[in-house]
Amino acid sequence: MSRPLAIATLSLLSILLAGCPVLPLEQLGDDPVRYIEEAAYRRGILERDLSSSDNDYARSRLASYGIAGLGWDALPVRDPLSRPLLSEDVALLVAGDSLNWEQRPATRLEPPALPETEAEWVELGRRVFFEYPLRADPIYTELAAIAGGLQQAGFLEDDGAIVGLRLFRTSADGPLQIGNTCAQCHSSVDPTGELSGMLSNREMDIGAAQLLVQGLTPGNLPPELDSTRAADLDRLGPGRGDVLPDGQFDPYAFPDLGGIVDMPFLHHNGNWHNRAVATLAVRCETLFITANSERTRIPRVLTWALSSYFRSLPPPPPMLQGDAIPAAAERGEEVFEEAGCHGCHVPPLYTSAREISVEAIGTDPLAGLSRVRRTGNYRIPSLRGVAHTAPYLHHGAFETLADMFEPGRLADEPGHRYGLDLSEEDRDALLAFLETI
Repeated sequence: MSRPLAIATLSLLSILLAGCPVLPLEQLGDDPVRYIEEAAYRRGILERDLSSSDNDYARSRLASYGIAGLGWDALPVRDPLSRPLLSEDVALLVAGDSLNWEQRPATRLEPPALPETEAEWVELGRRVFFEYPLRADPIYTELAAIAGGLQQAGFLEDDGAIVGLRLFRTSADGPLQIGNTCAQCHSSVDPTGELSGMLSNREMDIGAAQLLVQGLTPGNLPPELDSTRAADLDRLGPGRGDVLPDGQFDPYAFPDLGGIVDMPFLHHNGNWHNRAVATLAVRCETLFITANSERTRIPRVLTWALSSYFRSLPPPPPMLQGDAIPAAAERGEEVFEEAGCHGCHVPPLYTSAREISVEAIGTDPLAGLSRVRRTGNYRIPSLRGVAHTAPYLHHGAFETLADMFEPGRLADEPGHRYGLDLSEEDRDALLAFLETI
């Protein structure tokens, strides 16, 4: 939706909503039944938890969501039949052969009745995370037909299936399509050895995927493409995406979902307050709608379940524990306080209920000031398990913590100057401490 159309639509809907009740904030609570059944409840969550209305992202949602019988609430529900995309399927595509839909049973996700326990909600949400195809995109079919294409783009394989891709059809006799799931970018084998949504896929290179289907070689583009969109795709690299349709290069590191229950804000630029399951459910539902070009919506029982799964994910464990903790870590904790790190990364969650302005942090400002999700701020990430969560800063500027605290990096990456004036000994102690939290 264009900005003028979105503003005009919002003005019209403001008139229509004049007689439509919006529930007082204290009456909202955190209720799956009301989220599923009551437009006024969903609207109340949206208006309560968007941290800013001064960006395109918020305007489109305020214009279209949580309005009984209108806008996005009137979209048809989509719960397609799907099955895993298998390595055998990929081999068929590479060979130019047709896929065999019957190779694995196809399933839908919407249950006949609501889950009755939190464990049931979480398990359904785990399935949504790994199994619900967000949208069909020919790029996945084309990429899978390139020998080694999926591996080069960083897709994982688990039990003979490609993680993050599903083969699906919207009706029993509809065309076969390949779609991506949340797990494409947001799952990995976590430090416990489980495939989960705790940490994002650091190997996923969505820029390389798009270049490969154009017949281009990532990392070796022709010189004439140096100033084109292809060059931006090439410099994204693994673990980052540029999701803002604003015509500028403003990459984001894929956010990790482990420990999200304790994060006060969602998105790197904090454009949602993260108050409850309902917050995430509304955020996820609107994401699925816009991912499908506002043509369909996901069953709401699935977004509540997905949000329950997200909030069940623990933070990454410390890199070093028990006998592995070096003696320097004790001094590093003192350095952490002396350098003022605890002012933003407040123990024990090592985050903060406030944001930090783009100007104060001094890092790449484009994402925080983009018209799409502009807030003028960045959220303060939690440092729990930080040794596992590279690349660092909102735009994934540093591959290691040591790189981030190297004073010489200011020439190339300004901002986040905290800790750069430490002695080498104190810097090493701080790094040791960060590996223990």
